[in-house]
Amino acid sequence: MLILSLPPVHQLDLLRLIIEHPLVGAVRYNTGVPSAYDPYETVKRIQVLAEPQGKPFWVDLKAKQLRVVEWAVVPDSPIILNHKVKVELPARVHLRGDESCELREVVDGNKLYVDGKASLVGKGQSINILAKKLEIEGGLLDIDHEYLKAALSLGIKRFMLSFVESWADVQELEEAIARHSHGTVSVHECDIMFKIESQAGVEFVRELPNTYFTVDSPYSVMAARDDLMVHIGVMDMPEALQTIATQDPHAVCASRLLMGLEGGGVSMADLSDLEYMRRLGYKHFMLSDGISREHTKEALVFWAAYAAQRPFEK
Repeated sequence: MLILSLPPVHQLDLLRLIIEHPLVGAVRYNTGVPSAYDPYETVKRIQVLAEPQGKPFWVDLKAKQLRVVEWAVVPDSPIILNHKVKVELPARVHLRGDESCELREVVDGNKLYVDGKASLVGKGQSINILAKKLEIEGGLLDIDHEYLKAALSLGIKRFMLSFVESWADVQELEEAIARHSHGTVSVHECDIMFKIESQAGVEFVRELPNTYFTVDSPYSVMAARDDLMVHIGVMDMPEALQTIATQDPHAVCASRLLMGLEGGGVSMADLSDLEYMRRLGYKHFMLSDGISREHTKEALVFWAAYAAQRPFEK
């Protein structure tokens, strides 16, 4: 199955193209993306298009993922985060596009002062902090709760949960589902996908019994390869990806797919990567926000040709 990430809802033509395309098996909305509408209206507008197409619609909650809340020009101004953190220095801050800079000071828990080349850091951008010790305060954000309430009120019960590292992360979501549905929706009616983006997340999945990921289970796993590779390094990726695929035979492989499209076209490296992931056991794939939005047509043309030659198991 191919999952595409949706654009901001006001981009209606692209939204329709993705949802209505026959090759797209499911869609995901990244709640970290600013919307022109409130969470209820945002989710409703997607549901109105997805439901008639029979397309599963996943709401991606950000939880402990670190994101920038104000535009910043570094190193002149601080990067302000959505969570307070405690960091043991030395540490590095990884920005979009594999750029990184040295973290020098943390002020008030969420203001990062860094040293590196001048760079514009966008509002809503996700970042990663690599340090010997990092503590992130809090889990689900206020906006996560708003999207959760909106989705449940509309009968939507599929949720992706970012940066899952422990059972406590999952329990927080389950308790929020019970609270916001006033006890009318049980966990076993939902589909909850653990997005694995760190070594702690890999170890968490490794230690769970395989019975957690049967077809009757509400749980599944995603190898969120972009942030995962930043956190564990490229050399440890094969083992981590194999662990996830072994634990959950229906795991989703996400991000860093078809990256050649950013340079003009799908490359041999892209094709080899896809073949390798399938040999590890992955049957379901999700394209990143950037590829889904900026290279939709080219990605779908390639996918049609590839699937025709190398059909996917259902």
